[in-house]
Amino acid sequence: MTDANGLMLKARAQLLLDEPFFGTLSLRLKLVIDDSKDMTMATDGVHLYFNPQWVSKIDNLERKGVVAHEVMHCGLNHSTRRQNRDPKLWNAACDFAINGILIKMGFVLPAGGLHDAKYDGMSAEEIYPLLVENPPPKIPDWGGVLDAPTNGLNGTSPAMLESEWQVAVTSAAEVAKQAGKMPEYLQEFVRDIIKPVVDWRSVLWPFFTSRCNDEYSWRKPNRAYIGEDEYLPSLYNERVGTIAIINDSSGSTKNYWQMFISEMAAVHSMLQPDKIIILHCDTEVKKESVQVIEAEDEFPQENSMYGGGGTRFAPAFQYLDEHYPDIEAAVYLTDLESNDFGPEPAYPVLWVSTERHEAPWGETTYIQLES
Repeated sequence: MTDANGLMLKARAQLLLDEPFFGTLSLRLKLVIDDSKDMTMATDGVHLYFNPQWVSKIDNLERKGVVAHEVMHCGLNHSTRRQNRDPKLWNAACDFAINGILIKMGFVLPAGGLHDAKYDGMSAEEIYPLLVENPPPKIPDWGGVLDAPTNGLNGTSPAMLESEWQVAVTSAAEVAKQAGKMPEYLQEFVRDIIKPVVDWRSVLWPFFTSRCNDEYSWRKPNRAYIGEDEYLPSLYNERVGTIAIINDSSGSTKNYWQMFISEMAAVHSMLQPDKIIILHCDTEVKKESVQVIEAEDEFPQENSMYGGGGTRFAPAFQYLDEHYPDIEAAVYLTDLESNDFGPEPAYPVLWVSTERHEAPWGETTYIQLES
């Protein structure tokens, strides 16, 4: 066992020299010997468990590869994101999500590791439902990902553990950059961690509620206290003004439009903007699609799609500037598959994208695939 522990320490030390990003992060994991029958190497985001017999059986290059593999599980918070998914299929989805990157970087992995180019660039959440429909014939028994302990690193919660790993990944990336060992594949991986996919609804609501002006005003006295010695302020509410909802009607967002418009109906009901302008745009604004919904109007639950051509974003903002100069904010549902953004408008824009691209201005969030 002592020899196996020495082999693990050696693998981490060599990672520090050869791949400082992975080496730095591997030092966060506490080495724990586990000689149970089914254990090879696994992590829960806090510990790095290893079976000494198995570790001694593989060569040093493979040991380095599996340690890097476990570090990627941690960096992508695979230990905290399983939810109610099947553990074995979740492990397989996580492996498919990371092994391609490791192989591109030149890491050597033990035989039988899961890798398929069709999953390259996909997250474990995206891969999992595909594996439910078509499970892999054999799931390898090495490089496992375990659920995070209830009390994570230093007694913190799983949510705090995710935050700690995000900070650690950012710091490790800086170390690797300074050493000149930060390849492009790794930069993409780090970007995904630093700016993870979140549920777009969790971004949509703060985006709109921040436009509301809820404050106490001394200009409008609270009538309940008129005639008393105390003069108290009343809550002054200035609701959202005119907002725009723009749909990229090139066809790529068709499957998301009804879900998106249902959420916007809830925004209309709860926040009651003065006006909501709905329009569809592919390479130009489809004038027949333009709808103006007042605060007291009933929000249409069914909206037809208009367009089906290419994609340009600038025409939508030009149209709004010309016809609705009082716009206070806009939300654009799109796949961001165009470079024709035009100049940034004076009002804030939230891009809700079906693809992992990022707009050059405004705030970008992503439609999260259901699993």
